[in-house]
Amino acid sequence: MAGHDDRYVEITTRLRSMRSFCDFLSQGGTVRVALSDGEPYKDVTAVLIERNRREAEALARTRRQLYPDLADEDVTPPLYSRH
Repeated sequence: MAGHDDRYVEITTRLRSMRSFCDFLSQGGTVRVALSDGEPYKDVTAVLIERNRREAEALARTRRQLYPDLADEDVTPPLYSRH
């Protein structure tokens, strides 16, 4: 991990997570919430896909601006980087 600061790793990890979540939802995953106890569940999958895609695009832009010399997938963070 030498040469990559924690901020780059954080952005990359968040971006991968958001993209994976969007992929999961796009392949048939659903998210349903009830606005209050006893209310029927409402499907909010489409809203979450759109929101997460926008956030992922913004993160990707930020990463490219802050780290233009690094490719999009240069870092694979370790599972446990600190204890």
